[in-house]
Amino acid sequence: MDPTEIGTLPQLADALDQLRRERSLSLQALADAAKRLPARGGRRPALPRSTASDLLNAKSVPEAETVVTFLAACGIHEKEVQRPWLQALERVATQHQRRPPGTVRVRDTQPRVLGVHAAIQTTLPPEDAQPGPGEGELPLYVPRDFDADLRTKLTRAQHQGGFVLLAGDSSVGKTRALFEAVKAVMPDWWLLHLRDAKALREFAAHPAERTVVWLDELQDYLDFAGGVPAGQVRELIAAGFVLVATCWPGEHRKRVALPEKDRPDPYANDRRLLGLADVLHVPSAFSPHERRRAEDLAGTDHRIRVALDTPDAGFTQVMAAGPELIRHWNEAPAYAKAVITAALDARRVGAHAPLTRDHLTDTAPGYLNEREVATAPPDWLEDALAYATRLLHGATAALIPVSAGMGTIAGYQVADYLHQHALRVRRREPLPDTAWHALTLHHHPDDTHRLAGGADRRGRDHEALILYQQLADRGSQFVLRRLAELLAEQGQVEQLRSRADNGDPHAAAELAELLAEQGQVEDAIQVLQSRADNGGRRAAARLAGLLAKYGREEQLRARADNGDRPAAAQLAELLAKQGQLEQLRVRADNGDPHAAAQLAGLLGEHGQIEELRSRADNGNWHAAARLADLLAEHEQLEELRVRADNGDRHAAARLVELLTGQRQAEQLRVRADNGDGYAATRLAGLLAEPQQIEELRANADNGDRHAARQLAGLLAKQGQVEDAIQILRANADNGDRHAARQLAGLLAKQGQVEDAIQILRANADNGDRHAARQLAGLLAKQGQVEDAIQILRADTDNGDRRASVRLLDLLTEERQVEELEREVTAGTVGAVAALRRLRSCRPPHGTDS
Repeated sequence: MDPTEIGTLPQLADALDQLRRERSLSLQALADAAKRLPARGGRRPALPRSTASDLLNAKSVPEAETVVTFLAACGIHEKEVQRPWLQALERVATQHQRRPPGTVRVRDTQPRVLGVHAAIQTTLPPEDAQPGPGEGELPLYVPRDFDADLRTKLTRAQHQGGFVLLAGDSSVGKTRALFEAVKAVMPDWWLLHLRDAKALREFAAHPAERTVVWLDELQDYLDFAGGVPAGQVRELIAAGFVLVATCWPGEHRKRVALPEKDRPDPYANDRRLLGLADVLHVPSAFSPHERRRAEDLAGTDHRIRVALDTPDAGFTQVMAAGPELIRHWNEAPAYAKAVITAALDARRVGAHAPLTRDHLTDTAPGYLNEREVATAPPDWLEDALAYATRLLHGATAALIPVSAGMGTIAGYQVADYLHQHALRVRRREPLPDTAWHALTLHHHPDDTHRLAGGADRRGRDHEALILYQQLADRGSQFVLRRLAELLAEQGQVEQLRSRADNGDPHAAAELAELLAEQGQVEDAIQVLQSRADNGGRRAAARLAGLLAKYGREEQLRARADNGDRPAAAQLAELLAKQGQLEQLRVRADNGDPHAAAQLAGLLGEHGQIEELRSRADNGNWHAAARLADLLAEHEQLEELRVRADNGDRHAAARLVELLTGQRQAEQLRVRADNGDGYAATRLAGLLAEPQQIEELRANADNGDRHAARQLAGLLAKQGQVEDAIQILRANADNGDRHAARQLAGLLAKQGQVEDAIQILRANADNGDRHAARQLAGLLAKQGQVEDAIQILRADTDNGDRRASVRLLDLLTEERQVEELEREVTAGTVGAVAALRRLRSCRPPHGTDS
């Protein structure tokens, strides 16, 4: 019996008995053969006659070790040959489990349902009138170089839980490879293909054992409202579940990148989530080894032969009809091209749900000229959709109809491969007004948040306002602040007032700010005061700031005296600006910490050390800190030492820093010996360099690249620049990218800019994004601004957030308004704000800047 057909305990027993009889082995012969087997895990295998008898008579489900010993006694030692029998045992052991809702056994899963692309259909050559043995719905699987690594990751996850992620462009074979690997490693697990992130959260609340969670195109789940909480995924992994996913590289890069300092961090959860994943990157092209394997299969599947013989595109892309999709779009008749382009643009700015006929009807005119709109035939949309949905080589279409029931189309989705191509070639192409109008009217509610963000990033304030309003009306709290900001920017006082009256704190704050700017200060104060008096912390902070800004000292004082902390802080700052030492003293002596802090600063500015000293001695830590700063500035070592010895932590810290700066090792040692940990740390740093250099050199000589880079840094610091360059160059030549970037920086400081540029360019061309950003910065300093912009733009297009920040900064510095406008059109985060800042300070036309 084929072990893959075994599903019950009697079938397993019969198959094993058949195997024994084929080997002509009695129960005693089995026992004797087991005794001769080598030890496994420190234990000698055993198969007593009674155990073998129970196994062959289906008395109970056997242990896996018993089945392995039985197979080995029958001469089956190879793990790959044993695997189907162990999988059969697993099916038998788990057949009692009920099927969790929405799942199917992995072995019964249809790959096309999971997202595996359909393959091209080809015309067979005349001598092959009949399809070959491999001509099924999908082509024969060509084993990939990364299969072993992928299956190892899945096997590890199978035993301890895990999250395995394949990152690769569309149509590079990642979904097919993942399907084949999951089917091979865990064919008898349940597979749950979730429709969205909400379904994942529901599953996490009521999980079922031995379930693989399938998340093809992970970015779609992450973009869903609420996303995929990293905490829930961590809990699923800890409970032994396996999650598998695919993702586009650009999406992965932008979500794992750390934000620049003081910048928003919209992907904080996604970064934590992706940090849980065991990631494997799928290359865009077949390796020579993979092509040879494909050649071995080409005789049994003509589609493989066609893909191998197509020189201008990759194997997997041809298989999914990718290049044909692009040609089909580029060569489309006017109305079909308008419909396809409208769909691609809608997807680009955030419309992931199927697009309806009404949407395409309203959008298409914006992609046509006046003559084409005026002379459109009555059936222009039907003809356009017929062209757009035509299957290319039987594999895919530019627009894919989505069912709403038998014979009914809910809408149309663009092919992933074509979408990725359009992201590159149309990233900076603006959407016509008809497209934005249609998106606000016809989009699916799940897309509202994405579209609002897409409109906002592109400076489409009108559409962003409509979309944010829709979200707010549905109860979304996440958009209230941005909605209020947009209303304020457009001067919508009445709408802000209406929202504020309905309890929106962000609207109240923006309304007050707007009224104050318009000179209606009393109205602004009134808007905030009632909310602050009712416990609104945001309103209290805004009110205090407003009162301080407009010099309403008495109102501030009244609120501060009633325990309003923001008012107390603003009042103290106002009194300090006015130099009101006496009032600050009174408030500080009455326990106001804000007044105490401001008083200490003011006393320091006025050089009133005696009062600072008195207040410090009475336990005022603000005064103690400011006094220590002043003593350190004037190098009053003795008083700092006395205060430090009396337990003043501020004085102790400043004393240690002063001693370190003066390289007073002996005095630092005395303090360190008396238990000053900070002094011990600074002393170690002071003394370590000579000793550290020798230790680092020894480690570097033994191949420690990190030590080599540290050594080079210390040598350069001591003026031994040539030695540092030599060390870094040797490591850079051996493929150390960190050393290469450090070397380039050192060479640039030494004036060897061309050498630095050459090193950075070589590393950037090999995919080092850090080197690319460093190269762009160096080129910009050398006046090669256009080259720098080109480098940063390429990385920005590939999802590098840090590159996009630097690109915007460079365009702003160079006052390149048109280029910033292109980034706004592309939806680059921060481009709208950068463009507005530049326009607000741009000199009048014709003047020098």
